[in-house]
Amino acid sequence: MRITGAGRLADFRERLRWLMVREAEAEDYTEHHADGRLEYRFEPKKGIPFPVLAEVSGDFPELRVEAEWDHDGVRGRAVIENGRLIEEHRQSAGGPGVAIAVGDDGRLELALVVITKSAGCIGYAATAERHTFFRFVGGELSLIDPDEPDAELEDMALGFVEEWIWYDEEEASIERARYAGYGFPVRGANLRSEKLALLRGSGMRHSSLDEAGRAAREALERQWLKIP
Repeated sequence: MRITGAGRLADFRERLRWLMVREAEAEDYTEHHADGRLEYRFEPKKGIPFPVLAEVSGDFPELRVEAEWDHDGVRGRAVIENGRLIEEHRQSAGGPGVAIAVGDDGRLELALVVITKSAGCIGYAATAERHTFFRFVGGELSLIDPDEPDAELEDMALGFVEEWIWYDEEEASIERARYAGYGFPVRGANLRSEKLALLRGSGMRHSSLDEAGRAAREALERQWLKIP
């Protein structure tokens, strides 16, 4: 991660250190600074601490934060300025596509993961109130009871949830504190705060779906999301 710009680099460094010391889930990092640039290297288990970076960036709008990662087969790059995500790229070779939509009040409107296969798509979708598994083959959507997924669907959903979603039934004290800081109520299912920090600067939307995945999403919106 690099921080650059004609601004208060030393103050940014101290502010980040102060927050990281107080971050209960903070992981180890090393510092590799040079003239006119701060550089940090993380080897985190849970990902780059985007909520902390966004908070510090908001205090130093003249500086540019660039983060790059290669974790669990996914490569990505994000740029944060003035506390807001202005650029994000993710690349996952052969991996699942993801679509996220969050309301202005923090409600999880849709969290979707899709794997495209030769015969069609399989996927998992969740909102703040409910969830489902599905198959999308030949333009036809088949919903699968949340209590009856096969092993492939269940493994896909577990990996997706671990990265993107937390639930009200969890203790999750840090997530609750961050949601309170945002002024958002906690609902049944919620987007993880580090993801929320990124999406707040990009219209609360994210998608890496391919063409087949987008078709599956459209079918899901017609046949599942609109069901009262």
